[in-house]
Amino acid sequence: MAKPRTFISSTCFDFADARASIAQHLERLGHEPLRSDSVSFGVSLGKHSHNACLDQVENSDYLVLLIGGRHGGTFVGSEKSITNEEYRHALKKHIPVIAFVNRDVNDARPLYKKNPGADFSHVVDDVRIFDFIDLVSSQSENNWIKSFDTAEQVKQALTDQFAYIALEYSKQLIRQHTPSANADDKREIIPFPTQLPKLADTDDSSAAAQAIAAMKKLHKIIKNIATSTASGKDEKLKLLWVMGRYGDVGRNSISMNNDRFKQYAWSVGKGRKVFNQIADFGVTGDYDESGDGELDAKIWIKGDENAETAYALKDFVAELINTSGDDSIALERFKRADMTVFT
Repeated sequence: MAKPRTFISSTCFDFADARASIAQHLERLGHEPLRSDSVSFGVSLGKHSHNACLDQVENSDYLVLLIGGRHGGTFVGSEKSITNEEYRHALKKHIPVIAFVNRDVNDARPLYKKNPGADFSHVVDDVRIFDFIDLVSSQSENNWIKSFDTAEQVKQALTDQFAYIALEYSKQLIRQHTPSANADDKREIIPFPTQLPKLADTDDSSAAAQAIAAMKKLHKIIKNIATSTASGKDEKLKLLWVMGRYGDVGRNSISMNNDRFKQYAWSVGKGRKVFNQIADFGVTGDYDESGDGELDAKIWIKGDENAETAYALKDFVAELINTSGDDSIALERFKRADMTVFT
C-alpha cells in the first residue's frame, strides 16, 4: 500500500534530534518521512543539493515545517534561507503545510513588531525569522500554526492533525453522496485559500505577509456583503468592482472622476445611496471636489490608513481579468470572492 510522503523542513543544526524523533514517529503513523539529513534521502544527479531538496518537496504529500531561532544557510541564487525556499516551493505546488514555531521565538515576535530595533540575538540569529513566521501565519484565516517546546509536543500534534485529516476526508465522502436541497439557492462564496503562492513569491517576507493580510481583509468584506440579508448586494459589489477596475489609489482611498464613474456605475443620486448602504460593511463612500474643480467619487476602507486593502482590491480585480479573459466572467468570480487566482 502506498504511503503518504512527508517532508520535514527545518534547519538541521538546532533540530537534529527533533527531526530524527519526528521522522520515527511519522513512520509509526504510516508515513514515509523525507529529510535531507538522512542517509536515505534521494539526491538527483547533476543538481545542487538545495535544488535536490526542492525536488523532494515536490514529490511529497505533506510538509512539516519547524521554525526555530536559527536562520540556516542561504539558498543558492537567493536571499532566502533554504527552509524558507522549501516552504515557498510547497506553496507553489499546493502541498499542505503543517507548521510549528519554537515557543520562545513565537513569544518574541510581537515584541519585535513593537520595537524592531531592539536586540533579539538571544532568541534568533536573524530577525528575518520573524518576517518568515508572519508570512506563514498570513496564508489563511484558518491557518494552523502551533508553538512548541519539545519534539514530543510536535509528535502529539501530528498524530492529532493526521487523525483530523482522515476524519475530514470521511465526512467529505459522505457529503459527496448526500444531495443538497438548496445548492443553487445562493451564490457560492469561495473560501479564502489556505495558501497564496503568487503573493508569497517575493524576497520580502514582511511585504508578502502584509499583502496577504490585506487580501484577507478584502475577502471578508466581499463575503460579508455577498452573504448578508441586506438588499442591493450586487450594487455594493459593483461599486467595489468599478473602483478596483477603473479607480486610482490615493493616500488612503480609491477615487475616479465622476464623469467616468457615471459611465460605469451611477449618477450622483444613486451613487450616494449605494455609498450610504455599503457603510455597514466597513467601506465609506462620498463625492469630493478635486483640486481642478471636478467632482470625484471616492471610497475609503475602514482601518486602511496605508491603502493596503485598496491596493489589494486593484490587484484582485487585475488578476481576475488577467486569468478570466473576460470582464463579465471576472466580475462573477469577484462576487464569489474567488481568490484562488493567487494560488
